[in-house]
Amino acid sequence: MPISGRRRAISDNSAESATLTEAPDPKELLNVLARSFALTLRLLPPAMGDHFARAYLFARAADTVADTDAVDPAARSRVLETLADTATRLARGEPVTLEPAPLGPDGGPQERTLLERLPDVARWVSEMEVPARKRAGEVAVTLIGAMREDLERFAKAGERVVALPDEAALEAYLYGNAGCVGGYWAKELAATSHRITGLDLQNMEQSGIRLGKALQRVNVLRDLAKDVRQGRCYLPESSLSAHGLEPRDLFFPDAHGPLRPILDAQIAAAHADLEAGLEFFHHLPHRWLRRRAAAALPAVLAKRTLDRIEAQPERLLDAQDTIKVPRGEVYRILVRLLLLPPSDRGLARMVRGRNRR
Repeated sequence: MPISGRRRAISDNSAESATLTEAPDPKELLNVLARSFALTLRLLPPAMGDHFARAYLFARAADTVADTDAVDPAARSRVLETLADTATRLARGEPVTLEPAPLGPDGGPQERTLLERLPDVARWVSEMEVPARKRAGEVAVTLIGAMREDLERFAKAGERVVALPDEAALEAYLYGNAGCVGGYWAKELAATSHRITGLDLQNMEQSGIRLGKALQRVNVLRDLAKDVRQGRCYLPESSLSAHGLEPRDLFFPDAHGPLRPILDAQIAAAHADLEAGLEFFHHLPHRWLRRRAAAALPAVLAKRTLDRIEAQPERLLDAQDTIKVPRGEVYRILVRLLLLPPSDRGLARMVRGRNRR
C-alpha cells in the first residue's frame, strides 16, 4: 500500500518523458513513475484511485527532492521545507500552489519532469474534495517530516556510514516512511463505507500501520547493501554493537555470520507485523473483491520477498544482488487474489503463503 516509494524504480523512456512535458494528467504521470502502483489503483473505484494517484504524486515529488541529483543539494532542504508547509496547508483543507523546483543539469528525465510539474501536482491535490485533501495532507506531513529527518541524520553520509541509533529510531522510521501510509489507506477505504467508524476504524488504522511497517522493514532488509554504500544504515547501531559490529562492517560479505542474529530478529519482526496487519482485511466487506485485492497485493509481495530473504540472508550484503518477486509472478498473484472466494481465510492464506527454500 505504498504512496511514497523510497525508492521505486521508474521508467527511463525518453519518448514517454517528451510526451509528458505537454499536459499530463495525474494517472498519465503515475503510469510513468510507478507502473506497478498504477496497476494496483485500477482495481479501486475511480474516485478512490484518483485520490491515491494525486496523493502519491505529491508525496513522490517530496521524496524525489530528498534524493534526486536533479536538485542542487544546497536547495533540497529549502524546497522540501516549502513542500512541508504546503502539506500542512493541505491538511487544513486549503488549496495550494507550487513553483517548479530549481533544477541543475543532473537527474533522470522522469525525475526532472515530475519536479517541473510541481504546479500541476499542487493543482491536482487542490482539486480534491476537502476531506480527501485533508487526508492527503495529513499523511504527506508525516512522510515529509520523515524525509527531512533522514536528510538531517545522513547529512554526512558521504564521509562515513551512519546508522539509526536504536530500535526506537527504527520503529519511528518505519512509521514515518510507510506505517502512516497504511493508516491513510484505512481512512480512504473507510470513507467509502458508512459502516467503518469508531472503534472499527481505529483498529483498522492500527492494523494498516502494522502492514505498512512490515513492508518498509522488508525494504530495509532488501536494500541493506545498497543503502550502506550510500552511507545509510537502517539497522540500529545498538544492535550492531551488541554483536561486535560497526555499520562500515556491512560492506563485507564475511559480516554475514555476526549479522545473522540481527537479521533473524528483523525478519521475525516483519513476520509479526504482517500477521498483525491481517486484521486490516477483516474490516473490509467481502464484496469488495477488487479493493481487497489492491490492499493485499503489497502484503503478499512483501511476504514472498521476506521468504526469499529468510532462505538466503547472505544475499543481503551483495550490492549487485536484488531480492525481488519477478514481474510474471506479480501478475499471477494479482490474478489469484481477484479469483479468491470472498472470505478472510483465503486472503490470509495468500498473505501468509509458505516459505520458499
